[in-house]
Amino acid sequence: IRAGDTAATVVRKDPTEGASAPRASSGSLPRTTSAETLATVQAAAMTGTAVWIGYVNAEGAASQRVIAPVRVEGGFVTAYDHTADEVRTFALHRITGVAELAEDGEG
Repeated sequence: IRAGDTAATVVRKDPTEGASAPRASSGSLPRTTSAETLATVQAAAMTGTAVWIGYVNAEGAASQRVIAPVRVEGGFVTAYDHTADEVRTFALHRITGVAELAEDGEG
């Protein structure tokens, strides 16, 4: 499996409809409050689950990523980035939102 394949085919939970929707069809980055983002990322780190995030880098480029958080501390999230196929550190203030992945990820 190539790096990014998991991120390209992931299904996320749609909090507005209460049903799962393919990430690609939404076409937009997830939006959550700072408190929701922090709570969801911390919970994912504690349970070892992956989440889908919207992220804006230092140059202002927005991206969508599937990450598996390992540690949340000092305003940063250290996580395995399925898109890049490596462990990376993300600044919490640059995460635009987070969405849980759907339970039935088989496809």
